[in-house]
Amino acid sequence: MKPAKQATTLEHALLALLDQEPHSGYELRRIFALTPLRHFSDSPGAIYPALRRLIARRWIGACAPQGGRRRREFRISARGREAFLAWLRLPVASADVTSDPDALLLRFAFMGPALPDAAIRDFLGEYERQMTAQLEGLRRHHHEHAHAWPLTARLAFEHGLAQHRAQVVWARRAARALEGKKEMP
Repeated sequence: MKPAKQATTLEHALLALLDQEPHSGYELRRIFALTPLRHFSDSPGAIYPALRRLIARRWIGACAPQGGRRRREFRISARGREAFLAWLRLPVASADVTSDPDALLLRFAFMGPALPDAAIRDFLGEYERQMTAQLEGLRRHHHEHAHAWPLTARLAFEHGLAQHRAQVVWARRAARALEGKKEMP
């Protein structure tokens, strides 16, 4: 199955959570409100339309409302699991590193239970290569132009360089941590 590029990062995050276990819409909203996923909107105007789109794609299913509060429980379908795994396996592109590195880390966060360690190590290797290439380009730009910038612009740019260096170091440490981990039978 082709990776679903049309799906939003929020939709993929919902698939990831539903891949772990079924949830009601209310429970999903609470996860988005009370965890580091809170940078996504937990509003009904964001979550429920995303769930409806996932249902329309047949990536999730919903049972009839149950209990006193009449909450519907959402479950990932086989088709949704395929889409979720395809999203996790997308290659790390230079555009991703430049425009949406947070989405890359979100993918990484959900890889553990879903992908074999070798696939995760491959992701980290590509992440490190792309981030290193980005860092080198930024260093060259800094070397060639920073002398003409105001101090505040130079310091802001150097902050970005430090963040990129930290991401490269993190990727190397994460890969070493995975190398030391025993593969599950």
